[in-house]
Amino acid sequence: MHNYSAALGSPGVGGCGGIFRNCRAFVKGCFAIPLGQVFAFEAELLAASLAINFAWKYGWHRIWLESDSSYMVQLLSSRSEMVPWRVRQAWQRCIFQISHMDFQVSHIFREGNQVADTLSKHALELQADSWWFFAPPFCSSLVGNDCMGRESFRFS
Repeated sequence: MHNYSAALGSPGVGGCGGIFRNCRAFVKGCFAIPLGQVFAFEAELLAASLAINFAWKYGWHRIWLESDSSYMVQLLSSRSEMVPWRVRQAWQRCIFQISHMDFQVSHIFREGNQVADTLSKHALELQADSWWFFAPPFCSSLVGNDCMGRESFRFS
């Protein structure tokens, strides 16, 4: 599962998005959620906790989360609760949930998952949370690129 966050400003309007895939890279679900006014780091923490909450809700208890936030990866790896107070309740729920899962977390460069990046940017335009059990039309062409490992670095 890949998740990303986007925030315009500091604080600014934020959103997050993610894509769930099975072990063969088939899409199990995608989400895009507007977050309102947040700092970028809060958006990253909320993106991870929301993704884990979706996995918990759907009974997906074997999760490998990839994120472009190395600090958030470190917090999840250590199960640290040292997070801003505005996101502490969601984060504590997240820590509880991963302690009852087969859970792995690793860092990935933003360019490593175009779908999740596109979903997080799409969330900035939404008025309500969105969930799809497939890749939504605005990013379906990117799913194949990600599955084949085609990265889209900004400098190329």
